Amino acid sequence: MNAHISFKRGISAVLLSIAMAGCSTMGGGNTTPPPAPGQLVVTPGSAMVRGAETQQFSAQVTGDTTATAVAWSVNGVAGGNSTTGTITSGGLFTAPEFPPSTNSITITATETADSTKTASSSITLENPTPQISSISPTSIPVGSFKLTINGSHFASNAVVDFGSTALTTTRVSSTQLTATGTASGGQVGNISISVKNPDPGTISSGTMTAKVVNGSGVNISLTPATATVHATDVQYFTATVTGAADSSVQWAVNNGSGTVVIGYITAQGGYTAPNSIPNPNTVTITATSKVDPTQVASSIVTIVNPTPVVASINPTNIATGSFLLTVTGKGFMQGSVINFGGQALPTLYVSPTELDAIGSAATTGNVQVTVTNPNPGGSTSGSLTAQVVGGTSAVTQTAAVRFLEQSSFGPTPETVNQVSQLGFDNYLASQFAAPVSTYPNPGVNDSVSNVQNSFFLNDVNDGDQLRLRVAFALNEQWVVSANKVSDPNGYTNYMRALTNDALGNYYDVMKDVTLTPAMGHFLDMVNNDKPGTGQHANENYARELMQLFTLGLSQTNPDGTPMLDGSGNPIPTYTQDDVMALGRSLTGWTFPTQPGMTLQKHNPEYYGGPMLPFESNHDNGTKTFLGQSVAAGQTAEAELDNVLTTIFNHPNMPPFVARSLILKLVSSNPSPAYVQRVANAFISGKFNSYGSGKRGDMQATVAAVLLDSEARRGDSNATADPNDGKLREPAVMIVSVARAFHGQTADGSQFVSPSSNMSQNVFNSGSVFNFFPPDSPIPQSTLNGPEFAIFNTNTSLARVNFINSAVYGGFSSSLKLDFTPVINAGTPDQMVALLDTLFLHNTISDPMKQGILTAIGAVSSTDTKNQAKTAIYLVLSSSQYQVQR
Repeated sequence: MNAHISFKRGISAVLLSIAMAGCSTMGGGNTTPPPAPGQLVVTPGSAMVRGAETQQFSAQVTGDTTATAVAWSVNGVAGGNSTTGTITSGGLFTAPEFPPSTNSITITATETADSTKTASSSITLENPTPQISSISPTSIPVGSFKLTINGSHFASNAVVDFGSTALTTTRVSSTQLTATGTASGGQVGNISISVKNPDPGTISSGTMTAKVVNGSGVNISLTPATATVHATDVQYFTATVTGAADSSVQWAVNNGSGTVVIGYITAQGGYTAPNSIPNPNTVTITATSKVDPTQVASSIVTIVNPTPVVASINPTNIATGSFLLTVTGKGFMQGSVINFGGQALPTLYVSPTELDAIGSAATTGNVQVTVTNPNPGGSTSGSLTAQVVGGTSAVTQTAAVRFLEQSSFGPTPETVNQVSQLGFDNYLASQFAAPVSTYPNPGVNDSVSNVQNSFFLNDVNDGDQLRLRVAFALNEQWVVSANKVSDPNGYTNYMRALTNDALGNYYDVMKDVTLTPAMGHFLDMVNNDKPGTGQHANENYARELMQLFTLGLSQTNPDGTPMLDGSGNPIPTYTQDDVMALGRSLTGWTFPTQPGMTLQKHNPEYYGGPMLPFESNHDNGTKTFLGQSVAAGQTAEAELDNVLTTIFNHPNMPPFVARSLILKLVSSNPSPAYVQRVANAFISGKFNSYGSGKRGDMQATVAAVLLDSEARRGDSNATADPNDGKLREPAVMIVSVARAFHGQTADGSQFVSPSSNMSQNVFNSGSVFNFFPPDSPIPQSTLNGPEFAIFNTNTSLARVNFINSAVYGGFSSSLKLDFTPVINAGTPDQMVALLDTLFLHNTISDPMKQGILTAIGAVSSTDTKNQAKTAIYLVLSSSQYQVQR
């Protein structure tokens, strides 16, 4: 830098001495006197700069040998802008690609130490030098023709020169021109093609060579000549060939076969636009005669945003007041808006197939719901109908909050309103009908962390909360851990199976999860070979399938209590012989076949679908399993259905599943009678109006869990039992906080670390036994408390630290919580009352309430924001909130 400055000073001194010498020898004249010592001078004092090119400027105080610190501006704007050009702190000016309407600008240097000292340079901006990268076609027949020129820096009114002839030119964009003209017989042979940009600073590009050839009499035209196509839509083109019996053509997109970025075209001329707008958003469709490849016709296609299509809305029955609406369909994008009766709602983009919105309905009746996509090509979908219903509250807000704590990843003001207005049954009906959350296909460089992100995003944003909560409960029972399975495709397909089947039938859960390669790899069912003489098949999955996933170690009564023998000891559910027989039944399965390969005994590790049987590796001999005969000669899949059906019909399964779901959703200490009532719903497949009547129906079973009198007895403080409830799991608690304060986000990674700090790194349990066992006595208590197994000094502090960070530090840079309702609640009493309803379902104790009010009182009465944060922090970090009752 110093050398550069010294060099500049040296040049300035020489120029100054020459100028002074000239003055003495030439006499008066019209020469400009040199600047006086101490004056700031910008060099060069004037310049012409073409678009996108650079010019270095320097500034120096005359007579001063030290470096002069200056600030640079363009037309008075510090650093300049995209319209007039930009300049760096070192004086390097970059011209805009095209000059503004007034192409004379001023570069100004202002001395940093003395802002009264300024100096300027006058700049004339000129059009850039055009550049050609390709022309099409390169073979031009005698007669009329059309050219497409691709390149850069094509200015408005640029002209294509065909030899010495200026063609009629259309500027498509700064990177593409089309031109039409007529080639004569005298031009046959090579001809130069260039582009000339007009004034200011008219200038031509380099040349490219095309060839003019004698025509074959074949002509081709293309309709439509131009088209505007919405992303994902199809536009059909018609090529008309005259002068030849063969009218076939070769289609192309931008001179190629097309890509996922620019779209594709079929042999029949059907162009499918890409899923999103490319840059630039125009492509050229060409049809080339197969008889005479010199004959080419083209059409310019402008691609705009897709037309949204709505397939479903949920719920379809909406209570007056605030609500959360989920719309599914296709063609959604960032900036899409859900319209509710013509009113645009604040909308969250979840995926190209799902949008969520929060709104408020004041009057009852039918309401049309549409989706509008933004420009370019902004368009509105067809409509679906929602019905707004009114009336008195069906259940109290207290009951609604408790119900949502058990049936979702946490209540929001909108879902509390919906449940309280519509009642439990209508809410459950809408949840059973809600669109299923999705797990996107992993990218090439993705890992299990990307699946974790999708898990948390679904839990925070999506409307099928009941399905997601049940799927999470099943995930903690049918455990697969990333400590062994690290492929994100494996985890994606595993979570899809759990999510799709969570409200279906438990038999489908058993079979679909069993056949996921993730489970096959985790518990060694994949490539489990038919044993040789004197050998045993792998027994790992066979054992855990019975012990942890379906039946349990000991036989139980219908209410889940253990059966005892004459000595008062539990009776085992199965024997080692059963484990060995089941292991044999599960032989012969391998990874799915990779694309392009053929099935083999041990397929290479691959997770792109369910496991496949290799029949000759399946032990199809006779077996006895759980007292049932397994006939010889069955295929691997038939035998899998056989043994799974035997397990499915075992008397242990209904109470086993019932108790597991109760523990995960409602209470750690259900009564045997509660377990039996839910087990009966599992057996009959019916509960009230819910269920298909088939054993294992999950809708009937889940409804029985949530609507049982024991689950609902805490809806009124008068009927609450102090032994009911459960410690909130870290993952559920974290998401609940985000949901309660409208923390919508497109980044799920921010939830992973807090949950891991509380010893629940989702999908990364230490073993098949989950993060905590189903039976874990609370220390110094006779009560069961599974989640307390990961509650210790460190994790209890991690919980409090998370709450502190969420309230005072902002959840993360990409997710901020909205505390406005609490801030605007009014008095400290009203703040506490609002939080008591939403988080504690009106059970706050008097000592806790008084303590919070005292803490709020220590905050300035004018600082309502920090008063609200104080109240939120104390409620969420309290033991009364940490335990879901």
